[in-house]
Amino acid sequence: MDLIKRSLSKWINGAIVLTLGILIIIMGAAKDKASADSANAISVILGVICIIVGALGLVLAIISGVLTKKGFAVTGISAGATLAIGISLCVAKYAASLIGLLLYIVPFILIVLGAVIIADGIFMLVISIKGKAKLLAPFVNILVGTTALVLGCLCVGNNPVIPQSAQLVCFGIIVVAYACVIILSSFFVLPTIVVVEKKEEKK
Repeated sequence: MDLIKRSLSKWINGAIVLTLGILIIIMGAAKDKASADSANAISVILGVICIIVGALGLVLAIISGVLTKKGFAVTGISAGATLAIGISLCVAKYAASLIGLLLYIVPFILIVLGAVIIADGIFMLVISIKGKAKLLAPFVNILVGTTALVLGCLCVGNNPVIPQSAQLVCFGIIVVAYACVIILSSFFVLPTIVVVEKKEEKK
């Protein structure tokens, strides 16, 4: 029972994210009719979530304003904007357009970030060689940066090497994996990296 009380919100969030990931995969892999239905479902789910969050935010802002006898416009504006976005998503169903726009932007981000990570890896590699330090971290940086750069180049443009349908499937798989991490984190403690600095005592 304690596990349910402690983890219910994570399970709900994980289920929502998992559903969105599956719908994105269907949207990328399915034909026109099923793809359109998946896009509409994504819009409705995101819209309902925004409506709930925005409505709760407005109610809490009004209650807070009444209790403190102060205006609630500052906190109410953001909640109202969230509510408006949720309503517009349910009515206009434009989530597919947002995802398509994201697929145009992300490749350029991957290219720039990949180049920066590669440059940083080369810089750290030179420092490591001069200082006779371990070379694993710089090589990992260069590998990650190269992967991001290549993926960005393959996905960029109106007619990319990797078509947008395949990009959607990959994006959906990432979302599904993230949902699994959310759900599993309620059962297991995820490993964390702890850096311990050892100071040498002066003799």
